[in-house]
Amino acid sequence: MHKIGAVLLLILLIIIIIFIGDEDEKPEVSSISTENTTEIFSEKESPQQEDKRFKLGKKQDDLADTLPQTEFSTPETNISVPKKAPEVFTLTHTKSVSHKVTVSDRTVIFQNTTQPIVIVNLFATWCPPCIGEIPYLNDLQDKHKKELFVVGVLTHDSILQTELETFMAKNPVNYFISSGTTNDAFANLLATTLHLPKNFSIPLTVMYLEGEYFTHYEGVVPVEMIEYDIQQAKKQLKTR
Repeated sequence: MHKIGAVLLLILLIIIIIFIGDEDEKPEVSSISTENTTEIFSEKESPQQEDKRFKLGKKQDDLADTLPQTEFSTPETNISVPKKAPEVFTLTHTKSVSHKVTVSDRTVIFQNTTQPIVIVNLFATWCPPCIGEIPYLNDLQDKHKKELFVVGVLTHDSILQTELETFMAKNPVNYFISSGTTNDAFANLLATTLHLPKNFSIPLTVMYLEGEYFTHYEGVVPVEMIEYDIQQAKKQLKTR
């Protein structure tokens, strides 16, 4: 019996020694402070960070899908804007020849002319740039007399008839010049159709093609520019 007990005690001691040895061989796990460190994740371990812009958009889309679709439309209203009645002017030449002109919005029709292209030149005898344009307008009238009708309209000029005749003797004009009493009203309305202020600058030259507005020039422009626009107007005539 004593021998058996001694053997069991020996076996128990061996087991205890082996167990203690295994515990000593385990590495100690030290806790590492995460402060001032950077976490690095592998592609599989990295947390999935979604773009919040797309995420919000997606939620908004989902929300929109759940909401009832409502269409908003403004009620149809037929508002009739009254058009201003056409105004008729009589432009009187220095030689007592007159032309009736009908102005309606941007449409200006000279009733007694056959030429499809009309150039209206608003000028004054006290305006040096206006006087400088006269020779060029003479040339244009001579060159395109079959298609072009040039009209010079004295505006805001209180010159007397005798003084005007003297002026035209010094500055020969071969196109229609109007010095009638309705000139200022005609000129002001013309400027209004072009959305120009009441105190518009002169010379002001407006070109019309078969009564319809084509182009205009504020101030003095090269005659080549006007010539080019006349040619363009002629091309349009061929297509009508």
